[in-house]
Amino acid sequence: MQKVLSDRLLRALARPNRKNQEIWDPSLRGFGCRARKSGAVSFFVMRRPRGQRKLVRLTLGSYPALGLAEARARAREALRELEDGIDPRQRKAEAARAAAAKQASLFAAVAEAFISRHIATKRTARAIELLIRRELIPRWGERSITDITRADVITMVDGIVGRGAPAAAYQAFTYTRRLFSWAIPRYGFEHAPTDHLSLKDLVGPKLARKRVLTVPEIALLWRATEGPEAAYYGPFARLLLLLGVRRTELGRAVWEEFGILDAALWTIPPNRMKSDVPHVVPLAPAALEILRALPPSRSYVIGGANPIHYSRAKAELDARMTALNGGKAIPRWTWHDLRRTFRTGLSGLKIAPHVAELAIAHGKQGLSRIYDQHRYDTELHDAFALWAQRLMNIVTPPSGTVVPLRKAP
Repeated sequence: MQKVLSDRLLRALARPNRKNQEIWDPSLRGFGCRARKSGAVSFFVMRRPRGQRKLVRLTLGSYPALGLAEARARAREALRELEDGIDPRQRKAEAARAAAAKQASLFAAVAEAFISRHIATKRTARAIELLIRRELIPRWGERSITDITRADVITMVDGIVGRGAPAAAYQAFTYTRRLFSWAIPRYGFEHAPTDHLSLKDLVGPKLARKRVLTVPEIALLWRATEGPEAAYYGPFARLLLLLGVRRTELGRAVWEEFGILDAALWTIPPNRMKSDVPHVVPLAPAALEILRALPPSRSYVIGGANPIHYSRAKAELDARMTALNGGKAIPRWTWHDLRRTFRTGLSGLKIAPHVAELAIAHGKQGLSRIYDQHRYDTELHDAFALWAQRLMNIVTPPSGTVVPLRKAP
């Protein structure tokens, strides 16, 4: 049926009818509408593209969501493309593919793929993920990965150094370089913006940290981890100091690794060790007391259903230490400094260097790796026990011994 389409006609067609109808508008050849018995009305165009034999029918939209004037405009555009030999469906599909490819190449999408596919199984996966989400995605997330330039990387590093965090700048650059190395063969570009950049030139030489907590600072930390208000960070801080493990090794520990606590051994599996070999940690009575006080039904030994948030725990502990120290903060320290304090403490107790190194999961060196297969279980047990006793003497000094926290004003 041919009939000039009008709003009045369309309103009539948009009511239930006895039959389906197809109406062609003679004022625009190839344009029409289809009215179903249910009252649903849709606009369409139909024409044979130039150079093709098969007719192409395109649905433009439904009335009244699509008005007659807009439907005519769309019809004219579609008919013009068909007359030129262009199938709008193919053009639309190509545009969708291009949009999808562009979306997939956005830095945020590439970073998410890097996190889920590449670093998920790494021992430090959580730390890398947090850094990428904190430092990289907010800066470049909505840009194509191929648009990130060397100048962008330099600006990022300079900004982090400028806020007084050179160690964070080192990490951010390292993981940026790793991300681009992973992305290059996957996203079709040849050079990474980190190429020919030197961290030494950007940040300066990386200085090894040497911070070790002093005896008064250890006593202050122990006081700050007492009581129910320290339930979130207290056991974590104390066990790090007692056992000398890395924060992730303790923060991701689950109860199955401890077996029967009376055995007084904690076996850290290789997938959570930097050396990729298991590490057995003897548990002195002071450590066992802390562990027994924790709810055994939680997913993680520290933190509960979710792993402990290291930054939050450190901030809360720092605040309490400052309050207990008369409002004066101690010099900046990190969780890893507790591991260094542990190792230095073992030397102070005259523990043999090779035993002290084994205590922090550093492997044997040189030919000892081949010729010395002794496990040093007894020596390690004694080392951990002596250090625990030394700590207890610091935090609960014998009668008559006073450890000052700070000079009196």
